Amino acid sequence: MRIGIDARLYRSSIAGIGRYSQNLIKNLLEIDSDNQYILFMTPEDEEEFRNLKLEIRNSNFVTKIVDIPHYSLVEQTKFPKIIEQEKIDLMHFLNFNYPVSYKGKFIVTIHDLTLFFYPGRSKKSLIYKIGYKYIMGRACKNAAEIIAVSEATKKDIMRVFKTPSKKIKVVYEAADDKIFTKPSPEVIDSLKKRYAIGDKPVVLYVGQWRPHKNLLGLINAFNIVKEKTPVKLAIIGKVDPAYLEVISAIDKAVTLGDIIMPGFVTEEELSCWYKIASVFVFPSFYEGFGLPGLEAMMAGTPVISSDRTSLPEIYKDGAIYFNPFKIKDMADKIKEVIIDERLRLELVEKANMIVTQYSWRKTAQETLEIYKNSLKS
Repeated sequence: MRIGIDARLYRSSIAGIGRYSQNLIKNLLEIDSDNQYILFMTPEDEEEFRNLKLEIRNSNFVTKIVDIPHYSLVEQTKFPKIIEQEKIDLMHFLNFNYPVSYKGKFIVTIHDLTLFFYPGRSKKSLIYKIGYKYIMGRACKNAAEIIAVSEATKKDIMRVFKTPSKKIKVVYEAADDKIFTKPSPEVIDSLKKRYAIGDKPVVLYVGQWRPHKNLLGLINAFNIVKEKTPVKLAIIGKVDPAYLEVISAIDKAVTLGDIIMPGFVTEEELSCWYKIASVFVFPSFYEGFGLPGLEAMMAGTPVISSDRTSLPEIYKDGAIYFNPFKIKDMADKIKEVIIDERLRLELVEKANMIVTQYSWRKTAQETLEIYKNSLKS
């Protein structure tokens, strides 16, 4: 069968969906030699796909370059015709936004309903809200099946869009082990010198600057910890100048230089930061899966996390939890993990067992089963 995959969010700079796209496609192409895959990619995605030089045994795929950005008018008007020209038997849209005029059989992956609950600065307009809800609602109604990345996301889809439970299959993501090559002591020392870390414990955050990420809460909690404990906070991710209140809070932090902002880093540097960190903190109000915390676990970094939405489902007993709306609770948990070495070792040991329950190969196998069932029906 000819299976199309909308891989226009393949590139690494797209954060979580980029990781999902890269790892799902790589593993699907490795395990399935029966079906033909057509990967629809923008020029930027196709360039990264080529540059990764993946060693894939099967050659049953082609890339189709489509210079059509996500969330655009041409996505709705031109993309369906391009897909139809390829005579696709089943199309997989790796994110909720699909062209609503597409009439072929398709499945859709819904990672979360973040834009529904926390639209952010650039997506608060009434027109955007109506469009978002309309397109996701149509995706839920017209898809042959829906992939949700957690039970929490599945419940949100059922509640908001009244979608029957049997139509939604939960397929978990996994941590990407390719970024956890062990960095040399020289590389780690160089990074520590660059940011004047010395022997201070490092609290690590990896993610976007969005309202639901609760960065302000983390900075305020860090300030409480800093009053009595010498510690630094590293915020990894693209700096967003739209969030002036976060920048202002960083400027007002206890001691200049105690909050480090490397911005968007390479995978090699990210691996170093996970190794340097004494604790990884995930302060979100809402997450569909919470991939960075799982990556931290795989890297051997103790994790403390918000107790909301999917996070306890994914991290289980491999993390310590706090109420993200209570700053002191977050600060107390950070101090506890930094001070108590036995607790850190215990968390790492439990986390090692948790991460073995997730793998991208398993994600691909379960996704392939959904393809097969959809093609039969």
